[in-house]
Amino acid sequence: MRMNWLKLVATLFAFALVAAACGGESAEAGTATGSGADDQLSGSISVTGSSTVEPITNLLAEAFAEAHPGVAFSVAGPGSGDGHKAAAAGEVPVWNSSRQIQDSEAADINAAGIEFIELRVAIDGISVVTAAGNDAIDCLSFEDLYSLVGDEATGFGDWADANTLNAELGGTGPFSSGALEIFAPGEESGTFDSFIEIALEHVWEHRVEEGHADENFAVRPDYNASANDNVIIDGVSGNQTSLGWVGFAFADENRDKVKLLEVDGGDGCVAPTPETIASAEFPIARFLYTYIDAAYASDPAVKAFVDFMLSDEGQTYVVDAGYVNLSPADLEQSRSNWNNLTTGPTF
Repeated sequence: MRMNWLKLVATLFAFALVAAACGGESAEAGTATGSGADDQLSGSISVTGSSTVEPITNLLAEAFAEAHPGVAFSVAGPGSGDGHKAAAAGEVPVWNSSRQIQDSEAADINAAGIEFIELRVAIDGISVVTAAGNDAIDCLSFEDLYSLVGDEATGFGDWADANTLNAELGGTGPFSSGALEIFAPGEESGTFDSFIEIALEHVWEHRVEEGHADENFAVRPDYNASANDNVIIDGVSGNQTSLGWVGFAFADENRDKVKLLEVDGGDGCVAPTPETIASAEFPIARFLYTYIDAAYASDPAVKAFVDFMLSDEGQTYVVDAGYVNLSPADLEQSRSNWNNLTTGPTF
C-alpha cells in the first residue's frame, strides 16, 4: 500500500544522511520551480503530529530529500494533540494538526517560551465508513450519527438499539438489526476532535441543555479507538455491520475494503468527493495545518523545506496525497505568515 511504503521511506530518511548532490536553489514560496539539488544544504528535520497530515508531509519529504540528500527526515503521526504537546516540550521544529490549534495548547506552547507560525496546508473531509459489503445503510444524518456513536449510545451493541433515541432526535431511522461495532480515532487525534465539533456537537449540546447527555463526553467511550488508521480500516472491513470514521484520503484509498457513506448535515445526503469537500458541500470537511517553531525559521534546512512546501510545486503533493488544495486566498495567507514570520493563530 502506498501509505505504508511512504512511511518506510520516511523512516529510512531518519536514519540516513546521504552526501553529495548537484547544485541548485531551494524552492521559493509562491513560485513554480523544480527540485534542484543543493550540495550545501544539510541537517535534520523532525516532524510529528496528525496522522491525517502525515501522508502529505511524507510525499514532500521524499521529494525534498531527492533534491537535498544531506537533509534527514523523521516523520511521525501519533495525533494532533501529541504534536502540540511535543511542540510545548521543545521536541520538534515542525508539527502537523488536522484541526486548528486550541487556545489551551497555544497557551502551553507560549508558556514554554515558544512562538509558532501557523500554516493552513490543505482541505480534508472526514469519511463515515462501514464494511464494503454493507448494503443496509447508504446515508446518515448528524442526528443518526449521534444516536449511534454519541454519549447516549453507550452500551448499544446493535443498530436497532439506537432506534428509540434516533426517533426522539428526529433521525432517519429506524435501523435494521445488526451488530454495531465501532472503530474510530482516539482522543489524541485531531480527527476525533473535528468529528465531534462538526458532526456531533450541535446535537450533543442540545441534549446536554435538556439534561439527557453528559456535558463532559460527546462520544460513547465503549468503541474501538486507535491512532492507527490501518487498524480502523481493518476493524471496519472485518465487521459486516460496522461503523467508523477516518480522513477522506485514507478512506478513499481503501474503497476495496470500506464503503464511504453519504452524510446529511441538514441539506440532504452528500457523498464525499474532492469536489464536494473543496466546495464545503460535504458537511464534514475541515482544514489541515502545519505549525513551525519560529526559532527554527532561520534554520537553512527548515526554511528550505517550508519554502518548498508552500511553493507551487510543493502544493501538487497535496493532491497526490489525496487531499484538496486550498483556495488562492488561504494559500496566500499561509505564504504571508511564513514570509513575514507572523506568529500565533491567524485563520
